[in-house]
Amino acid sequence: MTGPPTPPPSSAVEIEDAARSMLPPQAAPAPATEPSMSTASQPLLDETQPPIVSQTKQSTIYELLFPSISDLARSGSLRELTEVAERGDLSGDFDADPTRLLLVGPLVLAYLILDELPLARHVLTRLPEGLASFPLSQGLFQLVASASERKYSDIYRRADELHHFVLQPTFGNPEFSQILAGMITSFVGGFRKKTFDLLARAYTSIPLPLAQWYLGYPADQAEEFLKVAFASHWAYDSQSHILTPTTRPTSYERNTVYTQSTLSALHLVADSVATLEA
Repeated sequence: MTGPPTPPPSSAVEIEDAARSMLPPQAAPAPATEPSMSTASQPLLDETQPPIVSQTKQSTIYELLFPSISDLARSGSLRELTEVAERGDLSGDFDADPTRLLLVGPLVLAYLILDELPLARHVLTRLPEGLASFPLSQGLFQLVASASERKYSDIYRRADELHHFVLQPTFGNPEFSQILAGMITSFVGGFRKKTFDLLARAYTSIPLPLAQWYLGYPADQAEEFLKVAFASHWAYDSQSHILTPTTRPTSYERNTVYTQSTLSALHLVADSVATLEA
C-alpha cells in the first residue's frame, strides 16, 4: 500500500506548479502496481456483492445510523456526515458485520468529495479482511488510490465502474445504492471542476486531447467537452486544436475560486441523488 499522498495545493503558486507537473508522459508508462489491498483480477461489474445485511439477530449501530447518514448525504451536509459516520464506525460492537459498509461507503465518498484523501484511505484500512474483500470495498479502495496519485484516466474509469456496480439490481438495498451513486456522481463533478480550474490557472493554452485527458472525456466526446470549455470562457482554434482561456484569474480570484470549488461540491450530492430518484 502506498504512503499518504502529498497534501493538495493551497496557494496560487502551488496550484500552478501542481497543474504543470500533471502532464502525462509521452511514452506509454509501465503498468502501475495495484494497492496491496486489492485482490480482484476481474472487472468490478463481474463481481458479486455479498448481501449487506446484519449477521446478528439485533439491529447493529450501523443500521440504526444509516437513516441519519442518508439524510445528511441528501442535504449535502458532508462535514456532519463524516462526524456521525466516524463516531459510529469507531464505536460499533460488530466491526466485522457487513452492515458496517452502510457507514463506511458514504464516509469514504464524503472524504473523497472533500478532497481529504488520507482520511478516506484510513477508513478503508480499518476494515477487517472479511469486509475489505467485498467488491464495494475494493472499488472504493481503488478509486481512493487513483485519486491520491492523480491518475486522471483511472479516476474517471473507476468512478464509472463503481457507479454502475452500485446501481445493479443485484447490489441490494436500493436506498444505499442511490446514496452511493449520488455521491460518486458528486465526486466526479467536483473533481472535474477543480481540475478545470487548475488548468485555467496554469496554462495560457492547452491542446484539446490533453485537456480531454485531464477531464475524463474520450476522444469521441470532443464536441461535448468543447461545450463545457465554452461555458467556462475558453476559446478554441479548430485549425490548431488548441484551447485558450479568454481571461486569466488574478491572484485573489485564484485562491477564492479554488476554495469555492470545494465548498460548491457539498451541494452536488443532493442534486445527484435527486436526479437518480427522478
